[in-house]
Amino acid sequence: MSQETDVKSVLTKVGLGEADAGIVYVTDVRSAGSQVTGVPIPDAQNTTAEYPIVELKTTQSDQAAKTFVDYVVGAQGQKVLADFGFLPKTVS
Repeated sequence: MSQETDVKSVLTKVGLGEADAGIVYVTDVRSAGSQVTGVPIPDAQNTTAEYPIVELKTTQSDQAAKTFVDYVVGAQGQKVLADFGFLPKTVS
């Protein structure tokens, strides 16, 4: 067992056969291409990371911040995120 300092190191070790397995996000497995293969983790044992997005009150460009947030949470931004393995946004 080893604890690597970052995701890239985990993927490299697994890809080179220096480790039998590593725990990383699905998006990281996809970014490694054919170097590694992901294995599904059952929902009962899995963890989902959430990435909130907000407009800062102290932004220097209110319109740019709003435009960016609208893009990310909109259909086109969600499609881009899904293409990289992120799950659809949930509203709470």
